[in-house]
Amino acid sequence: MASRKTLKLSELVGGNIARRRKQLGMTQDGLAEALHISGSALSRIESGQAAPRFSRLEELAKILDCQVADLFRNQDIPLRVRLDTIEDMLKPLPAATQEDLVHLLVVAIQALKRSAAG
Repeated sequence: MASRKTLKLSELVGGNIARRRKQLGMTQDGLAEALHISGSALSRIESGQAAPRFSRLEELAKILDCQVADLFRNQDIPLRVRLDTIEDMLKPLPAATQEDLVHLLVVAIQALKRSAAG
């Protein structure tokens, strides 16, 4: 059986937080202080060992001068890994919900194609 590499959401978000912090020239200690958390807590978040609370995401986005959605994006991840990660996220959902989400994705892709062509 072939090994699949998937990315945990906490790793994706943590990596994006670290990347954005560095782009802004902020230190880990500086961001931790702005968030009123310890440097070790921020280190665990950035390494993907811990995930920030949802209430903290807006605060992070504001401090990092980005959108909350930006913390969940990463184009550097190979498409196969992203697709495997999405598949793993869908698996625990009921079959009908899986089908609805796949259909929604197909419709969105089709709309984007039409938009790009027109």
